[in-house]
Amino acid sequence: MNTSTPRRLPEISTEVIDRSSPLAFKYEGREIPAFSGDTIAGALYASGIRIMSTSFKYHRPRGLFDMGVHASEPFMEVDGRLNTRIARTPVIRGMEVKRQGSSRIDLFKLADKASGAMEVGFYYKSFYKSKALWNKSLELMRKAPGNLGEVKPLSSRDRFEAVNLTPEVLVIGGGAAGMEAALQAASADIRVVLVEAEAWLGGFFSFQKSGDSRRIGDLAAQVRSEEKITTLTSTTATAIYPEGIVMCTRICRPEEGVFERLYLIRPKTVIAATGAMDRPLIFNQNDRPGILLPQTAQRLIYLYGIKPGETALVAGGDDQTHRVALDLSTAGVKVLAVCDSRSKGLPGTLEGRLKEEGIELLYGWTLSEALGKQQVTGAEIREIEGAGVETFKLDLIVASSGRTPLFKLLALTEGRMVYHPDLGFHLPDRLPPGFFAAGRLLGHESVSAIQAQGRLAGALALAYLGYDTGTQIDDSRKSLADSPPIAPNPRRIPAMGQKKDRRFICLGNDVTEKEIDAALSEGFDSTEMIKRYTTATMGAEQGALSQANFLDYLASVKPDTLGNQKLFTPRPPIVGVRLGVLGAGLHDLPRRPPLHLIQIQQGGVPIRTGPWIRIEHFGDPESESLAVHQTAGLCDVSTLGKFRVFGPDATALLNFINTRSLNRLENHRIHYSVSCNEEGVIIDDGVILKQNENDYYVTTTTARGPLVREWYLRWCREFGWKAWVVDITDARAGMNLTGPLSREILSKLTSRDISNSALPYMHWVEADVAGVSCLLLRMGFMGELSYEIHPPSGFAEHLWKAIISAGKPLGLKPVGLDGILLCRLEKGHPLPGLDMDGNTTLYEGNYGWCIDTDRKEMAGGPMLKLLKGEPFKNVVIGFESDGRIDLTDGDLVVENIRRLGYVTSVRYSPFLGKTIGLALVKPSPGITPGGSIMLQHNRRPVRARLVKPPFFDPKGRRMKE
Repeated sequence: MNTSTPRRLPEISTEVIDRSSPLAFKYEGREIPAFSGDTIAGALYASGIRIMSTSFKYHRPRGLFDMGVHASEPFMEVDGRLNTRIARTPVIRGMEVKRQGSSRIDLFKLADKASGAMEVGFYYKSFYKSKALWNKSLELMRKAPGNLGEVKPLSSRDRFEAVNLTPEVLVIGGGAAGMEAALQAASADIRVVLVEAEAWLGGFFSFQKSGDSRRIGDLAAQVRSEEKITTLTSTTATAIYPEGIVMCTRICRPEEGVFERLYLIRPKTVIAATGAMDRPLIFNQNDRPGILLPQTAQRLIYLYGIKPGETALVAGGDDQTHRVALDLSTAGVKVLAVCDSRSKGLPGTLEGRLKEEGIELLYGWTLSEALGKQQVTGAEIREIEGAGVETFKLDLIVASSGRTPLFKLLALTEGRMVYHPDLGFHLPDRLPPGFFAAGRLLGHESVSAIQAQGRLAGALALAYLGYDTGTQIDDSRKSLADSPPIAPNPRRIPAMGQKKDRRFICLGNDVTEKEIDAALSEGFDSTEMIKRYTTATMGAEQGALSQANFLDYLASVKPDTLGNQKLFTPRPPIVGVRLGVLGAGLHDLPRRPPLHLIQIQQGGVPIRTGPWIRIEHFGDPESESLAVHQTAGLCDVSTLGKFRVFGPDATALLNFINTRSLNRLENHRIHYSVSCNEEGVIIDDGVILKQNENDYYVTTTTARGPLVREWYLRWCREFGWKAWVVDITDARAGMNLTGPLSREILSKLTSRDISNSALPYMHWVEADVAGVSCLLLRMGFMGELSYEIHPPSGFAEHLWKAIISAGKPLGLKPVGLDGILLCRLEKGHPLPGLDMDGNTTLYEGNYGWCIDTDRKEMAGGPMLKLLKGEPFKNVVIGFESDGRIDLTDGDLVVENIRRLGYVTSVRYSPFLGKTIGLALVKPSPGITPGGSIMLQHNRRPVRARLVKPPFFDPKGRRMKE
């Protein structure tokens, strides 16, 4: 059955529920009683509901298993929100909870019976021969996973908010170690933030029967009374980023008016006291409802006042196993036996206490199988070194294989985690400056050792900040030296000749030992490849529960190649985060260039482009482009990214990032270059001016501008370069005076000699223009004689008005974004991000000429060496057609019925009398200049000629003279 007798235990002091505040919520049309402080899963469990979801692959029944910070499943729909982690979600009065998945008969449950035909990778091996079969199978497989919900509109829009905090010390974890560390740090009268994922402080010891709970309670009261400590409970640290930002999230109460809050914390130092979780014990049918981790059973008893079951078996191999058995017995659960995988005599005084409770203690035995088709009804145990087998009738199994330190947050830093085979778990070995660890995360179990470790971490953090804490450090280390040694994990118990097809290593994706064996037999011999092939550890829990057992199993079956216990590369966030909270604080505040208002006054039509509001045109974009070719045009280019890069290693930094070397850059020459990412993909282009030794003025594309500073600083961190990057995009405006009469117009406003001999193409000078000190850059982005003028932003309007006034008698027109894009297209300039996608390499974008062949080190350099001479996957091509043709960006390029690519930019050029464009296509024998291509616009074919850009003045005489 799916229910058992609902029962709450008598009230105890450690409870986090408020029995004076009863409430109820709806579950599948039924009203479920609860108390304030309950979680959804706990309340359901208290009401006798054991089966709460179905598994991903085999649609097996699943129930409550874990309640810790990484407890992802079971998922349910809560008030219309899918995939809610009910083991971590507090009950709110009147909420509506539903099971996810089909309410009708679940035919996919047959997968559990047909598992022999669903071996790892079966879909690749079975359905590939027929495209029709593959497409049909693909459609079916997308519907097959268990516990999927139906996406529906929410009844109300959730509100999210972001809060920024900048403490000197951030402590992650509010257990004994974390609280001691926070108090130690606060003793220096500095700002401390303490983040705790639970709604209370105390951590592991808050749900232990020992007398330490009162001691921990006193410590929690001390923390809450300390003014210098900001305590954030129910707040989960989900990510640490290289910039020093720690991201935390908190689901809020309804009265707060916000559904979820994002904390972006930028501390000077971080102390991780994240604790440890139970490691699941592996045995046959180890996923049945009615199987709990020890900490889950203790949480039910001591935090929520719930009796976990009626009759139980406890299995493990450490002292904690015995303590949990005693806790269950005290709660009224009949514990039939404790299976201890160790030899006799190890637990000491615990053995006598178990005998007093009438609990049978079986040394050298282990749990081999859970019995029951839907939920646990019994258990089979086996003698490890002998042939003994016994079975028990029961409704509860509590089992673990020791503990796993919660090190994933620290693994997101540059720290190193090392496996200790003598202990059986990973521990931090080397942490980056400013990061410290404490408590059960380091393997300790003694509360005195954990508190001493917390005080030590707090003192070390203060020492890092420059405080004299030598005495505190020495005292804490002495206390640690006198503490009990770290106890190891129990040894792994093999299958002992039993089948492995239901020994689940990864419950999230239904991955068993048998499937991992299959991957090994097929030649997969690295942890990363086995992980991806089997999808082990890739479920919603992201390896929190399964990674340790996965690595342990690989090391046991192939110690020669996989015994080094290599860790995966962790990726943030380590706990699922809603997209809504990631967007919190990112308010839509569009940027306006300093020339925005004056252009609006002159008839400019605004348009939103990314973060900027720009001027699309001034009424007639085609006439504006003609003015550029016939007289002159003035356009706003203030949105270009503008940076000052200086310092001893500025040249080295820019040389590494750009494809062309700066080593031969002469003063007053303009250096044009592009930059690539590590894959050789073009990400930006721009110019560099050398103002002084190791002091450069750099411009980038508008789209790339917001990302450039972090991109540069990333490589400074990587190589330890001393180079400073200052974003001056808002400090300097930019305008481009371009056209055959631009020199004549500009000469009216400056006394500087700007003749072709004094200021040739691709050179720059400093000059006063209309009384404003500016940088003048002689360039030709729009194909005509051009002067790019960069004044201080505060003088931009004055300068714009002066140029318009001087040029109006000669036919000068202001030019908007449409005219800029048309003129650059006529010149054939492909734009990164517009005419190239995120996979277009330097060579495919026709920028192979823009790389110095003698470059030794460069971002993307190794990949570009491999790509040189290799066939292109895509290439940027030019096309044209006489007259005005109805084409738009995004139209397809086809060859018969085959899609070759798409149009990236297309415009009618009144200057050329042609429709011209660029397209990104797959190479084809017919794609050569002089040939033709077929385009599709609204399903109508359009033939165009292939040409090699530029579309006019191929030698660039107009812009160079």
